Amino acid sequence: MAAVFKLARSRLLSITPFKFVIQFRYSSYISAFPGEVKSTDDLHQGEQRVQVLHLNSSGNDDKSWTGIASKEFLKTYLELHPGHKIRELNLWDKNLLQYDLSHVASKMRLVSGEETVGDRENLGVVEKMIKTLFSADKLVVSSPMWNYSIPYVLKQYIDCVVQPGLTFHETANGPEGLVTGRPLLLITSSGGDYTKPSMKHLDYQVPYLRDIFGLIGFTDVRHIYVKNTAHKPRNSLLWYIHTAVKEETVRI
Repeated sequence: MAAVFKLARSRLLSITPFKFVIQFRYSSYISAFPGEVKSTDDLHQGEQRVQVLHLNSSGNDDKSWTGIASKEFLKTYLELHPGHKIRELNLWDKNLLQYDLSHVASKMRLVSGEETVGDRENLGVVEKMIKTLFSADKLVVSSPMWNYSIPYVLKQYIDCVVQPGLTFHETANGPEGLVTGRPLLLITSSGGDYTKPSMKHLDYQVPYLRDIFGLIGFTDVRHIYVKNTAHKPRNSLLWYIHTAVKEETVRI
């Protein structure tokens, strides 16, 4: 996606006035949305602030280790901060945006100045999801490992909210995140132990999550890793979750 925008930007540089080029280069496609999103402050408006936003790709199955860990974390967090508000996004909810090529096409037409009727409305749902992300003071992401990586519903959410000009922008020194000043807690699990030297190179889950959320500004990252679930006794895993949750609840 970043490569596509780089290509689009290079094409625009050759045909647009100098004044617009400077604005577009450093603000990405925000300048293509006059009257809408102008800054990250605008993204805070229209959404009630919450202390914790939970991106749940674990589902509600009590057999899910990330589901068990995230539920215990949120329960313990509320006991420590009874006045705080928690909002959960169940990424398996079919009513959430199904990001597809029509949204990509609308975005690219706005970027290139070839807007058609309905493009802004088509991307309005994307902006709403981004506003929800900006409304939170803390982010919790629960994700089991799927095929060395993450569930597709989490990847789809990421593709919706990681948008140039909205959650990050290009600078002379490279991309810079706009969703800053917030801690991120990753709650992940895997059947094996991917911290082992012989397994570490197969982990496309945690490094990706750190990198992609780091791109949009999450640099304070904590991690609860429920590992080796296919081999460890259930009581041992539950004890680890209890201990890790207690530590991270205080820290975050």
